[in-house]
Amino acid sequence: MSETDLGTYQMLWDCLYCGTAKLLGKTHRHCPSCGAAQDPEARYFPSEEDKVAVEDHVFTGADRTCPACNTPMAAAASHCAGCGSAMEGAAEVSRKRDPADQPPPPPPPPKKKSKAGCVIGCVLLGLVLAVVAAAAVMMLWKKQAAIQVAGHSWERSIQIEEYRSVKEDAWCDQMPSGAHDVTRTKEVRSHKKVEDGEDCTIKKKDQGDGTFKEIEECKPRYREEPVYDQKCRYTVEKWTADRTVEEGGASLSDTPAWPKVSLSKTGTCVGCEREGARSEEYTVHFVDDGGKDLSCEFPQASWSTYAVGSRWAGEVGVVTGKLDCDSLAPAG
Repeated sequence: MSETDLGTYQMLWDCLYCGTAKLLGKTHRHCPSCGAAQDPEARYFPSEEDKVAVEDHVFTGADRTCPACNTPMAAAASHCAGCGSAMEGAAEVSRKRDPADQPPPPPPPPKKKSKAGCVIGCVLLGLVLAVVAAAAVMMLWKKQAAIQVAGHSWERSIQIEEYRSVKEDAWCDQMPSGAHDVTRTKEVRSHKKVEDGEDCTIKKKDQGDGTFKEIEECKPRYREEPVYDQKCRYTVEKWTADRTVEEGGASLSDTPAWPKVSLSKTGTCVGCEREGARSEEYTVHFVDDGGKDLSCEFPQASWSTYAVGSRWAGEVGVVTGKLDCDSLAPAG
């Protein structure tokens, strides 16, 4: 932000005793009509047509108020010109703020609602909160259940990837090696801020000695400008997920094993295949005393320790109906 000094001008004040208006803050330390001392609190910024410039102004500091007669005196004065009292330790006069810098007025108070409307609104809000709270409680509500191991199941799968031609697009500087059949287009990749002039305001600064400065403050203004780059569309050969082979069992006697994989071709060629990611799930099936089916997934090592027919205690969601697997404990 840049600042430009536009000049120094006199504050104005109105005599509180005889009513003489638009007296000069720097020149008229006393009212020329009745002789009353200037009240620094009465100083104000002039309108454009009432501005009086101060030539060759030397700022020595804010005025200080005489502790004996309350007359404002220049900061450099050692004694009051009105009563002769020493100015040592005298407090500075208060300064005016530029009206443009005044905080905005507080918003008007909200209109009072009728008692009937308030009662209805409060009742509705209470009902909504009660429903939300009840729903949360219901979702978390669990009950103790006696359950029995009914069986086991497992599933293992292997993803098969194929090396194939794939059409893709990317910014040309990010295009993978080996890309071919490339076409390029110019597209917007990002935006940048470009300076587009200035926004300037004129501020008034009360110097506290009966004068004020006008300062022009300018802030740069920016606009968004698109940044273009080359977008490439191309064909590239890469490994891509093609299918999944699975193997599973429905009891502990079905020893978990990985499915047999048959690849059409091996190597790195278009149409060649390879094994990809592997996944496995081990599930214990339970039934409660009411005949409802429940289940939990476990690591293989603990999955096989749940003997068929063994009894357990666990918590079941009243609403969800799901078994909390972490709550399982052997039934006593």
